[in-house]
Amino acid sequence: MEFGIKYQPSYSLLGVKLTAGEEILVEAGSMVCMSADMKISTKLSATGGFIKAVISAILRKFLGGETMFINVFTAGDKGGNILIAPALSGDILHFPMKGKGLMIQASSFLAADPKIKVKLKFGGLKSLFGGEGLFLLRAEGEGDLFVNAYGGIKEIDIDSNFVVDTGHIVAFEESLSFKVKKVGGWKSTFLSGEGLVTEFSGKGKLYIQTRNVGALVSWLRPMLGA
Repeated sequence: MEFGIKYQPSYSLLGVKLTAGEEILVEAGSMVCMSADMKISTKLSATGGFIKAVISAILRKFLGGETMFINVFTAGDKGGNILIAPALSGDILHFPMKGKGLMIQASSFLAADPKIKVKLKFGGLKSLFGGEGLFLLRAEGEGDLFVNAYGGIKEIDIDSNFVVDTGHIVAFEESLSFKVKKVGGWKSTFLSGEGLVTEFSGKGKLYIQTRNVGALVSWLRPMLGA
């Protein structure tokens, strides 16, 4: 697999070149264009058995903001090319996975080598009551993994307690521990506009996005009469 990312950080586009018969997993609805002989199949966006896959996919759909399915693109006999882009304008980040686990905000998954295994991880009951649920995917294996962000991506080295608005999380290394908490009391949580936050501890890398999809929705809602 060969790849290149263009138009960063505002309107990033991922281009992937596959050899004959090579595959790539892509979040449903993210394909921009592809070689004419590229084959496509669709499967549930979870692993670990059919029933578990259905439950995980439903959770991602209604609580993580993701689709229930993922597309598998397979190159033809002469290889092929595919262009991939997220729904919202922003950046794309490449992770060369080498066996260590990576936690990803559910809405940030874009594409991956089929050897990468992705499973849903619940962010805690508190995430159900905020405007920005924390539903994570745990990625592991070896191969190329691509995540997307709304806005630019900033890498932060964590070596002590650190607090981030839940809606700004893109991904973080599994060496970090986290807990979802309120901003002050429940009154502050609902009236301050800050929603819930995630407090990280330990040592590792955290990746955040410069914009918040939940904030965008709140800004648009009055204009749409909703």
